[in-house]
Amino acid sequence: MLPGGTAGLAAAILAVVNPGDRVVIPDPTYSLYADLVNMAGGAVVPVPLAEDLHWDVSALSEALVGAKLFVFCNPSNPTGIVHSRPELEALASFVSGSDTFILSDEAYSELVYTTEPFTSALELPGLRDRTIYCQTFSKSYAMTGWRVGYLWGPPEIMNAAARVHGTFNGSLNTAVQHAAVVALEQCRDDVEEMRRSYQERCELMYSALAQIPGLTVRPPEGAFYLFPKYELEIPSAQLTAELRSFGVAVRPGGEFGAAGEQHLRLSYAASPEHITAGVERLAAGLSELARR
Repeated sequence: MLPGGTAGLAAAILAVVNPGDRVVIPDPTYSLYADLVNMAGGAVVPVPLAEDLHWDVSALSEALVGAKLFVFCNPSNPTGIVHSRPELEALASFVSGSDTFILSDEAYSELVYTTEPFTSALELPGLRDRTIYCQTFSKSYAMTGWRVGYLWGPPEIMNAAARVHGTFNGSLNTAVQHAAVVALEQCRDDVEEMRRSYQERCELMYSALAQIPGLTVRPPEGAFYLFPKYELEIPSAQLTAELRSFGVAVRPGGEFGAAGEQHLRLSYAASPEHITAGVERLAAGLSELARR
């Protein structure tokens, strides 16, 4: 057990990556991955996503040649996309016969709204033996402040990650370990109720965003984010700052990689009332800025 999924990511990446190692990541993706690779002295190789925000499998296949590690989250932060079984099967074929490891961050695996069941990297024989699986209780069980997470993977990597973890972190306190056991054994119905609630809020935000001129938004698939693309000729960090004057706070897409520019990340981990008000303020802000 680890103090949160972020501690697991840090332990895994610092244990695996040596100076100069090539580490492939989707672009855009969760910014912590690149930060940790840079800390370890590795070389980040970003691979821009396809137009539908899924992997560009051709570009990914080329980038993975000679890579030490591929890091991704599924469902994805910031895009809200769920990478399908065919995508994971393609990934398995790309790394077959290589020494490339896979780090699969599946923090949002319980928050999926597609008709197809979620596929973990661990379910594919071609990935299982090379996959480092990272999980947290923060999202599935709403235990963010409790800081509980864990890693699973090849024994030699887990041993190395344990040495990194022992250097940087202490053990979890007994109370949160007991809480984690209760979450695993008794909270299945609560998790499903939360998933349904998120799906309703997701559909509310998606429908409202789809009505805003100058925004293109992809249908949501998982996690609790939407990643609309905007038409204004303003960098995402500047647009985010401008929107604050209209009473709405969002994250700039460029924060998640160069390919995230011209996008905003919105979270629907909020009440329906706040979602409705926030989207109305966003629409008003974009409309005003477009007239300037």
